[in-house]
Amino acid sequence: MNESVNKRPLSPQSIAFVAMFAALICICSWIAVPNPLSAGVSFTLQTFGVILAGLLLRPLEAFLTSLVYMLLGLVGLPVMSGFGTLYTRFPTAGGGYIIGFYITPVIIALVRMPLFALADRHYSGDARKRAHFVIYLMLSVVIGIAAVDIPGIIQGMHYTKMGLNEAIVPFALAFMPTDIVKCILTALTASALERPLRSMHN
Repeated sequence: MNESVNKRPLSPQSIAFVAMFAALICICSWIAVPNPLSAGVSFTLQTFGVILAGLLLRPLEAFLTSLVYMLLGLVGLPVMSGFGTLYTRFPTAGGGYIIGFYITPVIIALVRMPLFALADRHYSGDARKRAHFVIYLMLSVVIGIAAVDIPGIIQGMHYTKMGLNEAIVPFALAFMPTDIVKCILTALTASALERPLRSMHN
């Protein structure tokens, strides 16, 4: 994707992207299924939404998307998992994931830009598209899962008094199979949406 810089850091298109992806993350948070292997934390599609935002948005847009999502929860809107608010979800064993949801889009967007610049210097056409997909997948699996799970593990340890070896199962490994599937779907979605979103950015 051509990461050309707009003269206006927040164009109408950027504002629309921020609103759209913040809404997507809200919707993804409402799709929750209990995970019997976790410590009271459900499967949700939030990971899909926050990683996709990082893969497709510019860093400032990704930051504002995360900020808008958190502010909605802060004012008491039920945008967190299970239609919860920031006040009901953050002070729990699973509240650390909320920190992950906040930082993940920004980290991915920042790392994606130099990787795409490098790929675009060496590839063109279909080869460039394949290189972008590999970058999407790598960022989803490596940064996306780690940035969400590490804060989740830390807060889970604090609330449950588990040690690291004990907490890593219910707060990370219990979600790993579905997280991998979500990462693959996210990379495929980003690859499909790259061209239309690039044309809208330009």
